[in-house]
Amino acid sequence: MALLEKSRLQEIVSKFNGKSVLVVGDLMVDRYQSILARKISREAPVPVGDLQGEKLSLGGAGNLANNIVALGGRAEILGFVGDDPQGEWIRKALSEAGVEISGIETFKRPTTLKTRYVVNGFQVLRVDREIRSDIDFELSDRLLKHADAFIAKSDLVAIADYDKGTVTSYLIDALVASAKTAGKKIIAQPKVKHYLDFRGVDYVKSNEREASIATGISVLNETGLRNIATNLTTRLGCRAIILTRSERGITVFEQNNMTTIPPMLPPNEFARPVGVRDAMTSVLSLAIASGANAFEGAALSNLAAAIRGQRAGTIVVSSKDIMQNLDIADKIFSQVVQVPVRR
Repeated sequence: MALLEKSRLQEIVSKFNGKSVLVVGDLMVDRYQSILARKISREAPVPVGDLQGEKLSLGGAGNLANNIVALGGRAEILGFVGDDPQGEWIRKALSEAGVEISGIETFKRPTTLKTRYVVNGFQVLRVDREIRSDIDFELSDRLLKHADAFIAKSDLVAIADYDKGTVTSYLIDALVASAKTAGKKIIAQPKVKHYLDFRGVDYVKSNEREASIATGISVLNETGLRNIATNLTTRLGCRAIILTRSERGITVFEQNNMTTIPPMLPPNEFARPVGVRDAMTSVLSLAIASGANAFEGAALSNLAAAIRGQRAGTIVVSSKDIMQNLDIADKIFSQVVQVPVRR
């Protein structure tokens, strides 16, 4: 019998509808400037172009919440925006998507804005406007005043850190304590700065590079990978570690097993996927909330990454997308093998 059955995964996805996830993290805007180049400048050896259009998309934790709603779930969000047009746009876009935004607070920093310049269909530059230092205790407390009420009505908590300052060790400790008291599971999506502060969460999903930096352990072979997982599960006390590994797929460390799930679909070399991490975490969050284990959730999120990777820009993946691609994924799932890990 295969470790992953299509019927079981269909059952999990069918339960996404109505599951509620509290998303906590950095809010940002992805801006795309489309430019048609027409000549080379006399001032410098660079193209001169005409602006054809501009598109704004939700980034960071906002993108994660948007993905959860697109999959049929419900999302509440805790985070900050600046008192600026981008902050207002985030509130409006999330509200229109169906995300509960009463937990969004305003601070004095500008809203994080990532501007991508796309010339003749190719991205040539990205410029970020942001402040990355940690928020202080007072600002954290402004978010935490909403936490207990939101956690009480949520099925799961997802903390999404992008190293933009919202997620701090103080905020993590308080959220973990509240979630544990309420009996709710927590998924962490760390970057690097606060990776080892996610003590007490149930599941950690990140990539191999960030996990290697956080632990100081190089991944020269599978032994190095196992050492990273053992180190993290011991230090963080989590149930499972899910590590994305680019073209090598996803490796899941759960209890005493290590399982690698290869990529589901070939990458599209002409697409510029943005927000793949958020699409994966949204699927993982709803899967865990729907009764999946880490292995099943990782398999579904791996499929979401493959679907997302075929598309350009910052867009979402739906439950229908996942259901329609399970036949392709089923051929991969039948070849997955678990390897025991000795500690």
